[in-house]
Amino acid sequence: MDSKHASNGFQSNPRGYILIQSLTLVRIPLSVIFLIVLSACKESTLTLIIGLCLLLLIETTDAIDGHIARHFNLASEYGATLDPYADSISRLIIYSTLGSKNLVFLLVPLTMALRDITVAYARILLAKKNRSVSARISGKIKAIVQAIGSFLAILGPFYWDRIGNWSFYALSWIIITVTLLSSIEYVRDAFRAIKNK
Repeated sequence: MDSKHASNGFQSNPRGYILIQSLTLVRIPLSVIFLIVLSACKESTLTLIIGLCLLLLIETTDAIDGHIARHFNLASEYGATLDPYADSISRLIIYSTLGSKNLVFLLVPLTMALRDITVAYARILLAKKNRSVSARISGKIKAIVQAIGSFLAILGPFYWDRIGNWSFYALSWIIITVTLLSSIEYVRDAFRAIKNK
């Protein structure tokens, strides 16, 4: 949910407002279920299908919550803040799980955590200087790459042997690179805000 201006969504439609926030936050428990399924269950076709379905649900809620909020005039600054929070937590859980199963480098979730902490502090600095803290295009690209990467990672064992293990390394390094590059815009804007005080 990304909106630059707070709305009176809660006052005008409290049930709708709570539902849209719940749609955003549901990504976190879904990612925890993903962790439990992949960690506790034996590797099987059923485990793979459940994992893929959970990833699809998580990414679908991420794709539609903002559109629904804007369509029903329920967008708010609170929702705009909650959305990247839910994204960060759910993707960290997902990629930590994938890392523990050797489906991506463990460096991937560590890079994601480093990027998210850096961007959070950059946003704090920007907010203090009354600058926009809205999502940047690089952040949206990062989200798309991480989403696609999670599906490619969980399916990795089915194609790595056919096309070569280089694809495992390439996938991890692409996600790491795009994730780190997505922090540059925020850090640059934060430095500019400090410099131009």
